[in-house]
Amino acid sequence: MSDFSIQTDNLRSDEWSAEGIHLNLYQTAEGLGLQLTLSEFNHQALAGSIKGIDLRCAEVLQVNHSYFCPQGSLSIAESPYGGQQANVELNYIDSEHVEIKLDGLTVAQGGVSFDLKMTKPNWQLNLNGSELNVDKLRALLPREIVPPSWDVSASISIKAKLSGSTSVLKQADVSAEIKKLNYADEEGLQVAEEGSGKLHIQAEKRDRGWAGSARLLLDQGQYYSDPFYIDLTDAPLHLNLKGDWTTALNHLQLKQADLQWLPTVDLKGSAQIDLTDLAVQHANIQFGTDHLDQLYQTIIQPMVIGSMADELEITGGIQGEIELVDGEVAQFRSQLKSIDVDDLRGVFALNDLQGFLAWSNRENAQISQFHVKTGHLYQIPHGPLSVNLQALPNGISLQKPLDIQLLGGHIIIDRLEAKNLFHGSPEWETGAEVINLSLQDLSTAFDWPSLSGELNGKLPRMHYLDESLDFDGALQVDVFGGQIKVEQLKIKQPLGRVPELFASAEMTGLDLEQITRTFSFGHIEGGLEGWINGLHLLSWEPVAFQAQFNSPEDDDLPHRISQRAVDNLTSIGNGMGGSLQNTFLGIFKEFRYNRIELQASLDGDLAELGGIDHPNGGYYLVKGAGLPRIDVIARNRRVAWKTLVERLKNIRVEGMKVQ
Repeated sequence: MSDFSIQTDNLRSDEWSAEGIHLNLYQTAEGLGLQLTLSEFNHQALAGSIKGIDLRCAEVLQVNHSYFCPQGSLSIAESPYGGQQANVELNYIDSEHVEIKLDGLTVAQGGVSFDLKMTKPNWQLNLNGSELNVDKLRALLPREIVPPSWDVSASISIKAKLSGSTSVLKQADVSAEIKKLNYADEEGLQVAEEGSGKLHIQAEKRDRGWAGSARLLLDQGQYYSDPFYIDLTDAPLHLNLKGDWTTALNHLQLKQADLQWLPTVDLKGSAQIDLTDLAVQHANIQFGTDHLDQLYQTIIQPMVIGSMADELEITGGIQGEIELVDGEVAQFRSQLKSIDVDDLRGVFALNDLQGFLAWSNRENAQISQFHVKTGHLYQIPHGPLSVNLQALPNGISLQKPLDIQLLGGHIIIDRLEAKNLFHGSPEWETGAEVINLSLQDLSTAFDWPSLSGELNGKLPRMHYLDESLDFDGALQVDVFGGQIKVEQLKIKQPLGRVPELFASAEMTGLDLEQITRTFSFGHIEGGLEGWINGLHLLSWEPVAFQAQFNSPEDDDLPHRISQRAVDNLTSIGNGMGGSLQNTFLGIFKEFRYNRIELQASLDGDLAELGGIDHPNGGYYLVKGAGLPRIDVIARNRRVAWKTLVERLKNIRVEGMKVQ
């Protein structure tokens, strides 16, 4: 047989084209040799042109009408994957049965080999890629997978089994292993360091699209996706997906999704997603964890930074279900399991929270019922709570009165209506009744002077809006035999770091004997009335007020004052006490008086004191009556607030600690 050569300018089909084709068959000592050269080859599945193709088979074996090239070579001068030198095995059984094997290709600094079997019109491709450089590979990948502006580095190995008919892919089974994954976007909002994982995808073409499954394992690395951060060193993440993709509608139906991030969270669910804009049309998610502490730190806390829920310590478990419609939560149901919540700022704590919690954007949401064993608000501990409420589309409504047991008594919340909890400015309104709260327990909780007696009263309406809690009407407290009426009460940022309180108060019919017995100030008998205007507390410390306390004009109670009470009042007005013990009046335990009056105002760091004007200057704090007569006259009208506080610290009050 003599040499045989064919040459043509081009060959074309709907899927491919070839230019500058030259086929040469030649006789060798062993038999037949082959050389095929193409100046350029294009295929719709390729990322670009392949140029300078030179395929050689030094030995072509012929069996009947079949030809085999067991040890061929391929040289490519230029391609999207760079120049190439590869080993080739060609098997031509007949025009409908062809097999091509390539080994030794270099792509993205890694090794690639494939085995293509064609049984017309069907084909099967086995592709292996080893340690491919993702940064070098990015030019061949869709922009959605690796955005051009990101810094990316990783090593990836791929095994793929693909099959189809003519130019149509019908089945795919792809496994990938990625190592040393590092990436970062320009803003630093998407970052990964030293990640590694495995991905397995199986897909089969159906009439309207594709059906398949995917399994993802991320077992190493730290990942940040604003505002979330996760470290997978000790807790690998497993994600399993199964679903259908309708290509004409670009619609993905996830029939089954399972995410496990041990031991933090277990999620299962299904979803319908429009891939055009990644919109979740509908989804059902079942979730559960016995490690709320890790779930809070990783998922919840980053979403609530700046709110009153961003500094909590949470333990316990939760199981529940979430329904999403058009990308928004439509329903939420959960079972709470032995949850402890502790606010690290010391504002509140809840212990052993258990029960059922539900929310819906529809009006007929299920009633939530949960119980708290114990807890505290600020330093005040409370007993068990049993709460029944209905979660409204944008708020909550208490379904039955809430009985809070604290300070030896009760606070009854008779109603609670809240709205705009999820959108807009939160607003709520409630009413309460205070029953038999122990002043002794209250003073102990706040480390105040030791008090005695009980606190009772009504809060007819409390209204919260724009981080301000306003008390409409008046708070009436029956205490010390009389009444304290508090008006214009307002608390700004009641659960914030620096709460502010504003109020005015009027006191009528108070019994000094009960007050002095409560405060152990020294015995005083008589009535007391007074007022406080413009009271302003910052972090529960006074910064401004105007006040006056005095004996009523028509007081019909006996007016008696003990020696120790006289000394203490003298100490407040002049900074010195105990002078009666050094005179003959020290032999009297009690004295009669005509009137008591104390005026005080505070503006920042300066306090002003006053009383009943004295003709010779100064002012009476106590104006005496009868014999032996005792007058308490003060001279100092202005005093630094810190100095006045020091005087209060030094007065002789049993069991009292002033700070």
